[in-house]
Amino acid sequence: MKLHQIRYLVAVAAQGSIRAAARSLGVTQAAVTQGLRELEADCRLALFTRHSAGLVLTDAGRDLLQHAQRILLQMEQAEAELARHRDAGTPQRLSIGITPWVAQSLLARVLPPFRADMPHVQLEMLDGYSSVAYPRLRDGSLDLMIGRIAEADEMAGLQATPLFTYEATVMARAGHPRAGVRSIHELLEDDWLLNFAPGGEQAMMRQLFLQHGAAVPRHRIVLAQSASLMLTLVQQTDMLTFCPWPLVETDALRGRVVAMQLRERFAPRTVGVIRRAQARPSLPAERFLAHFMAQVQASAASDDPELRRVFYSVDLH
Repeated sequence: MKLHQIRYLVAVAAQGSIRAAARSLGVTQAAVTQGLRELEADCRLALFTRHSAGLVLTDAGRDLLQHAQRILLQMEQAEAELARHRDAGTPQRLSIGITPWVAQSLLARVLPPFRADMPHVQLEMLDGYSSVAYPRLRDGSLDLMIGRIAEADEMAGLQATPLFTYEATVMARAGHPRAGVRSIHELLEDDWLLNFAPGGEQAMMRQLFLQHGAAVPRHRIVLAQSASLMLTLVQQTDMLTFCPWPLVETDALRGRVVAMQLRERFAPRTVGVIRRAQARPSLPAERFLAHFMAQVQASAASDDPELRRVFYSVDLH
């Protein structure tokens, strides 16, 4: 058996026809046909039955396919490992989106050990708002995201590993004249600054207003796709926002903003590591995540007052 024959077998099994398999592999139909004939000759068994609709694996073909798939996976892993050795010590880039409360509480603790571990890596970071990060994950311009995991129908082309669950709250600046309000129904004439992603406008409106029987104050809503812009405006105006409880407890915002003690409760959210589906993380990505998880474990058990406040409102997975 030769490697190209194994590739042809896997491709035809996945695509259902020689024509489609050849197109997916970028080779001619004649090459695939010849390769499969030679493979069957080597095996001295029929691997396919031919039908007008395409090719169907025989029992022998199905058994061989399982081994072929494992061989190709091992080859891909070997090639990836060799690529890492070739790239070690040469300039590399790692682009990461990080949700604001995680950035505020943990990022400064992760960067020094990561930079010491991988000094040749050019690290790029951006606010981990899903409306910005998800498209960049899909097109490959963002390597990974540590941020909120959307509902399944919003995760097309992406995979996620959950890390934390947290609750969200309505937030206002310290000293806000409406800080003592106790119901979302009393805030419908206030100005809001919101970010709709993930799940879009309808998901946010449902969670914040509609599920509690409140009308959506659309003429009162301003959209912000930047965490720094949102947090600056909320601190300097009477606009309200909806954000993670842990963000309120960070040193950067503690005493500057307040969580409003509303009777209504909002569904918990989950933060995780998100990347393209089937994508194997690069060595820099693996090392960043290793340092990040080490800091998560250390911070969750820390006596530092800020970290204790932040992790009090967070459930680790």
